[in-house]
Amino acid sequence: MPLTDSEVKSVIRSRWDISSQKYDTRDGHGIKSAEERDAWKRVLGEALARSGLDILDVGCGTGEMSLVLAEMGHNVQGVDLSEKMLSRAREKARASRLKVKFSIGDAERLKFDPGRFDALISRHVLWTLPHPDRAVEEWKRVVKVGGQVLAIDARWRDDSISGRSRRLASEVGMILLERQNPWKGWYSDDLNSALPHRYGLTSQEAKRYFEGSGLKDVSLTDLHDILKIQKIGMPFHRRISFNWTYYMVKGTKSE
Repeated sequence: MPLTDSEVKSVIRSRWDISSQKYDTRDGHGIKSAEERDAWKRVLGEALARSGLDILDVGCGTGEMSLVLAEMGHNVQGVDLSEKMLSRAREKARASRLKVKFSIGDAERLKFDPGRFDALISRHVLWTLPHPDRAVEEWKRVVKVGGQVLAIDARWRDDSISGRSRRLASEVGMILLERQNPWKGWYSDDLNSALPHRYGLTSQEAKRYFEGSGLKDVSLTDLHDILKIQKIGMPFHRRISFNWTYYMVKGTKSE
């Protein structure tokens, strides 16, 4: 039998609880250099245009984007399904002496009043939702008229011949050189079957969700330059498969 929504969320929560301690060490998740942090600040600064905004970080994980936004002078709250992810986020905020409020929250059912925030951001969240259309509608609901919704995501898996070859080479490298299981931690078949974008979604798919929610002036930003920075220092066997279309989609609430 297919998993119920409640079961899906429970499995996802458990998966990210397990991943919480090593999440920031994984390629593309933790910010590993000042150059990358500065690049994120440039991208977000151009997208948001003002400082001092009230911003909700949905699916905030260990708080990487929350802390970047707080460093930029914004008032940030982060929500996530995983308490262990949030615990890491709170530790990092204390260490950085940044004031960010973190709490349990479901990206598809936010416990905030309509129009509560000036802007909302998510990073690497849309792909792991059973109902991304509902989520974007919720995100629109909690921002003010004139407020912005931003989502950073990618199509994580390239099933072309070249993509499959690169992925195989990377997996073999992880097994032989790192003595790691490259498939450990992947979602189960049951969970994958409940997710419409289990391998990520294209920028056009993400854009359609934004437009379908009624957000206006929907635009896309190519984040290839950040991807290039993230690849610096990676061993070849990891770098060879770290090759996807990385983007940010942005929309404005008009009414």
